[in-house]
Amino acid sequence: MVVNKKRIVLSNKIYPLFAGLSGDLIFYIAINTLFLTEVKHLSALEISSLTTISLFVMLILNPLVMKIINKIGALNSVRVGVTVLFLGAFLITVGNNYFTILIGSILYESYSYFKKMDTVILRKNLTFLKEEDKHLEYESKGSLIYAIVIMFTSFVSGFLFNLNNYLPMICCLIFCLINLFLVNFLYEVKTPNNKVIKKDKRKVKITHLVFLILLLFAVCYAIIDLGQNNSKLFIQYKLDSFLSLENVSIILTLIVSASRIVRVVANYFFITIYEKYKSKILSIIGYSILISFVLILIGNFIPFKVFGIILMSIGFCLFLAIRDPFDNYIKELLLNNTKQEDYEIMINKLNFTRKLGKLIISSLITLILLKDILTYVMVFLLGLSCFSLVIVYEIYKILKKKKYSKLN
Repeated sequence: MVVNKKRIVLSNKIYPLFAGLSGDLIFYIAINTLFLTEVKHLSALEISSLTTISLFVMLILNPLVMKIINKIGALNSVRVGVTVLFLGAFLITVGNNYFTILIGSILYESYSYFKKMDTVILRKNLTFLKEEDKHLEYESKGSLIYAIVIMFTSFVSGFLFNLNNYLPMICCLIFCLINLFLVNFLYEVKTPNNKVIKKDKRKVKITHLVFLILLLFAVCYAIIDLGQNNSKLFIQYKLDSFLSLENVSIILTLIVSASRIVRVVANYFFITIYEKYKSKILSIIGYSILISFVLILIGNFIPFKVFGIILMSIGFCLFLAIRDPFDNYIKELLLNNTKQEDYEIMINKLNFTRKLGKLIISSLITLILLKDILTYVMVFLLGLSCFSLVIVYEIYKILKKKKYSKLN
């Protein structure tokens, strides 16, 4: 097996930048609803259906996606991922009808299934260099770059949109082209047992620990993402009760801006916190999710409105603080307990459970909202956060037992 070590080192150096710039459709995610309603003239129902249909299509096509990934390998999968991301953004930009934009949305949804294989490339490269312990550090650097870029674009997207409705999307397409350039610097170590890797990945055995990790990720990712979205709406309702629309808009903008800064700071200090607490980091994240919902609910019910908004804002910012560290740590934990030849299938399962978990929980939230009471949604998510702590405890027991077994 001939391996170009210089290319491995270069690939690892490029990875954080690539991961940071290809984490999503930069610029578009800041103005997506505004762009689709004001420029493409889609209704709220049509916009909602874009996400739902795209999600369903990709969940159904997941077995086919896995076969393609298995056939072409991790590096080519990442190339496919950034290519379909560009095509999706292009169709959303130029599309003049719902069907064209829907195709673009499906391509946008599909990109993550392929692009997530960049984690596999990094892990294999670090394994070859015997530097597996640096995996979380590289992932955190990528998340930090992504958080900084998202923070910057959230500040300027509205200004660009006012100059020209298509300017943010043009910037988005430029970022996609940069990703298509950067992917050429990634390098994948070819393992000697390549024939084994080409086997049917669906036959890979899922251990009890891996099942719990996947379950935890499905639940926690959904409640972090949906908690973030619904808590912002919850804060808006609270502000509406005693402030004018203009002041509500200003304060919400300040809260969202503060949350972006908190996200950057959290990514910057995560590795330091991880090095200090390590085995307890999952519990810290789990309790942070619980505290977020508690603060939001307390802030909503207390009579001191200004203090209540402060508590709710802290809870909202906590979601942004733990979002990336949780995602990176779960990937680290999963790969640490997976054979190298099974990396692709496990990352695919992780992405699949994330989508499925969000779909199920968001559907339940929709049913709750039929009564039009957002408080019930937050209580429901609080209950799920308590359930996630039970899973965290079970994972902790298994990891502690495995560590004890190794020592003996």
